[in-house]
Amino acid sequence: MADLVRGAPGVDADPAAAVTSLAEAARSARSRLATHWPVTLLTAVLFVAYSGYALTRQATYLTAGYDLGIFDQAVRDYARFQAPEVPLKGADYNILADHFHPIIALAAPLYWIWDSPNVLLLLQVALIAASVPVVYSFALRRMSRGGALVVAVAYSFGWAIQAMVDFDFHEVAWGVPILAVAIDALDRRNDRTLLISAGLLLLVREDMGAVLVMLGLLRALQRPRRTGYLLIGAGAAGYLLVTSVIIPAFAPTGQFAYWTFDALGEDLPHALLNIVIHPVRTLELLFTPAVKAQTLAYFFLPLALLPLRSRYSLIAAPLLAQRFFNSRDHLWTTHFHYNALPWLVLVLAMVDGGARLGIWSRPRLNRLMLAWLLVVPIYLSTVANITAPVVRRMLIGSAWRMDDHLRAQQAAVRQVPRSVCVSVDDRLATHLTNSNRVTLPGIPTPRTDFVVLDMSQEQVGFPLDSPQKVLADSRAAGFTQVFAQGDLLVLRSPDYTGPSSLCRP
Repeated sequence: MADLVRGAPGVDADPAAAVTSLAEAARSARSRLATHWPVTLLTAVLFVAYSGYALTRQATYLTAGYDLGIFDQAVRDYARFQAPEVPLKGADYNILADHFHPIIALAAPLYWIWDSPNVLLLLQVALIAASVPVVYSFALRRMSRGGALVVAVAYSFGWAIQAMVDFDFHEVAWGVPILAVAIDALDRRNDRTLLISAGLLLLVREDMGAVLVMLGLLRALQRPRRTGYLLIGAGAAGYLLVTSVIIPAFAPTGQFAYWTFDALGEDLPHALLNIVIHPVRTLELLFTPAVKAQTLAYFFLPLALLPLRSRYSLIAAPLLAQRFFNSRDHLWTTHFHYNALPWLVLVLAMVDGGARLGIWSRPRLNRLMLAWLLVVPIYLSTVANITAPVVRRMLIGSAWRMDDHLRAQQAAVRQVPRSVCVSVDDRLATHLTNSNRVTLPGIPTPRTDFVVLDMSQEQVGFPLDSPQKVLADSRAAGFTQVFAQGDLLVLRSPDYTGPSSLCRP
């Protein structure tokens, strides 16, 4: 047996030498940790602070069924090895009919430990935190340890990262560390890591195919070029396959529902043709109305326009284009989670752009730029209160403030038994999805046992009716009021006979 062990591949023939090798590896790891402990501390602080904020949002009823409740229902089914059906979107609605993000199934084992939407909130913060050491490592190849740490701080507490934390949970959170690793691998010319991370990006969301194309174009500038060509082909083929075949196969309408670029054309070929034929009009569309220019300014001005000097900024081009060419105007603002990926790319491009201009090697310019990074990005996301006010809301205490309306929401949720089919206001959904079959008023559902309404809201359910109309329709259908506190009402179906296995989450 000893001869077999000594002859096994990768096993040192001399046990003493093996022990020495392990000891040296341990010392090396301790040395690296001692050298770079500030970024380890930063990552831990970020995780703790953002986790506290995210959990507080859930506890104070600031999360919503769209999107936290949707992903909670989908991942719970994955954890049961079932198709990811989402009652919040409709009866027998498979989430793959909406977007292609099978990577969220990796969260399923966490639900075996804790069956709660809080799992997704903590997971999102962990994914963000995982990108911080990568940003630091990328910067460290071009600047001092202190400078790289400043970059990591500016990235971590920048407005776009706070915007993601402020928006419940979304599949693009998976793309944050994966894209960071992909760009870092491209920078180090590590094709194996680049290809693995690129493959994972295709599982994050269908539009990551365009990001792969940009990664491929940049890789094709270096020899050997075959890796770049492979990425370009995989990105284009992946997007077309998912949007033309996979998503339509699950969609009730048989079509991909998120081609929302009407100003460019009716589909991708027409859009590309119009971009080529009408470049001036396309450029104008990118910056107007003014809210688009404002959001772009928040991306580039805090980074002193340095990303424009780096080729890596091209990776952000499809991410920004899908935002500002989109017909859905809420995507043009500084809020929501979609800002995190462009912010990541542009921070890395800023580091590279500064190196190309020689800023990090000139002491005076280096100190000036690092001071800028410490002041401006963090000012925008804390003191200015013009983007996602995560840190600000924590500092002034509004993140965990209790009021009468919140108490009424908590009381209304407690009135709903387990294992019943319930139609609720969107702001209450995530407090019931782990115990009931939950949907919104107006969404098709086999049965409705309870309706829970917040009369202070302007709109509820789909179609977006007023709560007053939903209340009138429910009473007309025979529902009776069983609870009222403040603006919160709970109504029960005349056909309700008790909990049912059909209404389990």
